[in-house]
Parts: sequence; structure tokens; C-alpha cells
Amino acid sequence: MRKTWILGLAALAASSVAGCVPQEREHTQPSGKRLYAENCAACHGPSGQGDGTLAKDLFMPPSDLTALSANNDGIFPRNYVVSTMDGYARGEHFSGAMPEFGVKLAGKDVIMETGDGVVTPTPAALVALADYIEGFQAE
Repeated sequence: MRKTWILGLAALAASSVAGCVPQEREHTQPSGKRLYAENCAACHGPSGQGDGTLAKDLFMPPSDLTALSANNDGIFPRNYVVSTMDGYARGEHFSGAMPEFGVKLAGKDVIMETGDGVVTPTPAALVALADYIEGFQAE
């Protein structure tokens, strides 16, 4: 009887640990580098300078993503970048060639600081992509 109880406890522990593995994978942050390569590099170029392989075929040239902070008094405009990628806030200067990634990259939300203590649930993929693009900024 005691041997059966110990084996049952071991089986329960093993199944509990196995049940945790998918949850850990579920919480893995998306790779901004991979998302950029898959969704942005063809137009914006591998280093974000607007010189991707498709750039020459577009009606309007893609933005130079390396100058975002320089064009915003040295501050990376995270809200603008995320809103632009999402498709939520775009001015008339945007080409129809720039896809709206809000639906394509929807999924698990994370809390993103938007400034002045305000936070908003934002798709983790868009935050990862913005973090990667922020790395393009000149120091």
C-alpha cells in the first residue's frame, strides 16, 4: 500500500511538472529582431535606414527608423511607433504600402508605460518590435 501511494505521488508530481512546461512557453516574449526581419526589413532595411530591397518599388520611401529619436528631441517616441505599427494613429503622410500590424501581431498583451504614469495593455509583439527599433537610434 505504501509503495502504491509513493508511486501515485511521484506520478502526480511528474504530471504537475509536465503541465507547467506549456505555460512557460506561453509566457515567452516574442523576438523583436525576428519580428523585424519578418515584417519590416524588406522595406525599412536590415538596419532601419529605409533602404530595404522593396524600398525602391514603393510610391513613398519608407521612414528612416534610425532617426526617430533625433527627430523627437532625442526621445524615442514609443507611443507613436507602436500606434503607427498598430495602425491606430497614422497621418496622411503614410503610404498605403505600410501594413497595419495590429491584427497580424495581436496576441498576448503586456502592460506598456505610455508616459506620465499611464499604462496600457499592448500586444507583446508590438512592444518587442518597438524595443528592437529603439536599438537603432543613434546615441
